[in-house]
Amino acid sequence: MNVNNQDVACLAAFLFPGPAGGPKIDSLIRAAPGALRICRLRFDEGDVLQDVCMQVLEDRTIITGMQDEDAFGYELNLPEETIGTCEYLFNCPGQPRARTIPVPALFLSRRRFEEIRDRAEGWTLCVLAESLGAETGDPASSARLAGSMKAQTASGELRLCSREGESWNFQQASFIEAETGSWLLRSSCEPGDDYMIAFPLTRAELCHAFVEWLINAAPIKEGD
Repeated sequence: MNVNNQDVACLAAFLFPGPAGGPKIDSLIRAAPGALRICRLRFDEGDVLQDVCMQVLEDRTIITGMQDEDAFGYELNLPEETIGTCEYLFNCPGQPRARTIPVPALFLSRRRFEEIRDRAEGWTLCVLAESLGAETGDPASSARLAGSMKAQTASGELRLCSREGESWNFQQASFIEAETGSWLLRSSCEPGDDYMIAFPLTRAELCHAFVEWLINAAPIKEGD
């Protein structure tokens, strides 16, 4: 199976940003050409942080713990095992996949959102809501997002990689949850793009969508 070395380097930089990661990351990247999909998942709630890399192969999924103090690795061979593992990672065992109340998605500049997010801690809720509303043009939904950002109780990040022939397709999303509601924030991974989409999504909905992404990976065609 031929995989462009530059694509592998981009994969490593996307999944594991920051300084060089050492033997564990090197091993994961060396195994990447044999995977259909790869994901880095981080989920933070209270004093519990989940940080794993999941590699989807044609006959199993390999999950590796990325924290040095909580290192582990094992295989998931059945869909039921994948479902149970994801429910554990998102801390939502057996939760029904209740639909969120329909709210229009918010579209805004990724760069501007990151600037607002970085300053949000020092702002009042009103200032944060007004700043988001000025970017999105939707004051009501922006106020809901601002409320979740200011009272955040859990957060997560997904870095999703899918094989497309000999190259990789990248997707990135983050998740924030508060008692007032939860949101998924999706942004483009293309260097020239500067947009982000935010829409309400419950934790159980996110878990279900992630499970579907893992177990519905298309096999690599002969010759890829």
